[in-house]
Amino acid sequence: MDITGKLEEVNQSDSLLLVVFYADWSPHCEWIEPLLHEFEKPVNIVRVNIESIRKVADAYEIEIAPSFVLQRKGKMLWEKTGEVFPGELRDVIEMFKN
Repeated sequence: MDITGKLEEVNQSDSLLLVVFYADWSPHCEWIEPLLHEFEKPVNIVRVNIESIRKVADAYEIEIAPSFVLQRKGKMLWEKTGEVFPGELRDVIEMFKN
């Protein structure tokens, strides 16, 4: 399934969806993956390379990597551009988990 299809599928459910926008050239990519593995159980995570999947990045109006969007049923709950720390992401996910 392509990323657009996966986004649509998850947005039909009541699950939290974290869309992570990244770029291969960004030095932040190295620390994003280990951080994301911690949150794969409570949240659906979709990774979007802003250079190769520009259509999705444009739909979210994302220009900078990394950027993070947390949503449920297509409704944006939280958005952050730039570095995010594990504790910050953990707190946001806990706040919207239920």
